[in-house]
Amino acid sequence: MSQVRFMFGRLLLLSFLAFSVNTRAAENSCISCHQRSDYFAQYPKLHEYYQQFLASPHKLAGVTCDDCHGGNARAESVELAHVGVLPMNNKNSAVHYQKQPETCGQCHDDKRRQFLKSKHYAALMDQRAAPTCTTCHPAMSRRPELRSIVVNACRNCHGEGNSENLPLIADQAARVFNQLNIAGGLLGWTKIHYESHGWPLDSRDRVRELDERYNTIVNRVHQFDLEETEEVTVEILGELREIFREVQQAYQQQAEGS
Repeated sequence: MSQVRFMFGRLLLLSFLAFSVNTRAAENSCISCHQRSDYFAQYPKLHEYYQQFLASPHKLAGVTCDDCHGGNARAESVELAHVGVLPMNNKNSAVHYQKQPETCGQCHDDKRRQFLKSKHYAALMDQRAAPTCTTCHPAMSRRPELRSIVVNACRNCHGEGNSENLPLIADQAARVFNQLNIAGGLLGWTKIHYESHGWPLDSRDRVRELDERYNTIVNRVHQFDLEETEEVTVEILGELREIFREVQQAYQQQAEGS
């Protein structure tokens, strides 16, 4: 009976959260206006941003335009809705390139704290050319091609012929991101495999430790220390590949014994 009550309470909570997010979006004049189909012809860039917002984690979390850009999301007129909304090139705007780490950091504090330790942040505050949040995370969307966006952003400053003689580490960045993606895929496969086989021996602790190390190094990517990131990622990959080999051998032994 207690388990039934627990499940019912959980379903009730999830339903309430979904209702709250949907209700808030329905009452939000930013969304009701920017979703209009005629924006495609009149304001193509805003229309594109809205389409990307629809596929973003922010929408799923109930974050709306006014949370970052400001303005009055309950106003019925365009003028009143945009009171307090400043253009991105205004230093007082919450989405100004120098303000983005603090604005985004309100929800992503772990990423913000890591980024504050980077040389990129120091250059950003010195008003030099340096990446900010939307350099690598444009329009908040989570899309597969973002990996290429990140690598291309690296090449803009760290590629051949850059004007400030910065280190030529764009290829290293591409290699590191690829290694991280492979490690993430192998880690996911390992969890699924052991879940279906009852977590034999010390496998649960082993995978938990790898998972913690992987999440730590992914978060520390925002420090842009490629040397450390690659070193740790290669170690994690080595252990995951060893697990993969062990599983292959176990399957082979089962096949030979059957």
